[in-house]
Amino acid sequence: MSSPGSSGLARLLEEHGAKLVRYCGVSVVNVVIGLSTLTFCLAVIDLTPVAANVAAWIVSTGPAYVLSRYWVWQQTGANSVRAEIVPFWILAFIGLACSSVAVAIAGAYTDDTLIIVSVNFTTYGVVWVAKYLVLDNVMWGSEPSAEARVDSAHEVV
Repeated sequence: MSSPGSSGLARLLEEHGAKLVRYCGVSVVNVVIGLSTLTFCLAVIDLTPVAANVAAWIVSTGPAYVLSRYWVWQQTGANSVRAEIVPFWILAFIGLACSSVAVAIAGAYTDDTLIIVSVNFTTYGVVWVAKYLVLDNVMWGSEPSAEARVDSAHEVV
């Protein structure tokens, strides 16, 4: 016997499962690129936490957009500056601002690279969930189902 919540979970997995797996894959790539750059900038180049964070953001955000658009949401048409690029970069700047504030605060208390990288990772983890929701519901969301298209075609205006 299934619980009332299980059908909702099954529907969620059916609608978003493959896309979430691809989004997680892009996130792994982005985390590796971003945290490697951040660690290098902190430990080798000896940049301040905020400067290192900005450098990591610059290096990782372009690939995140390309992989998200073409692989996660499988968009094949022309890029739209207004509908895709600007909203994506606004989200990216929000992540940069949040993570910069977080690493600045951490950097005020420690110069330990591991702690600063951990703070960066945690901050982006919170932003990651919100970003998926915006990308999926505002920018590159799934096409409506055939049933939804039929229902909307019969709406009275």
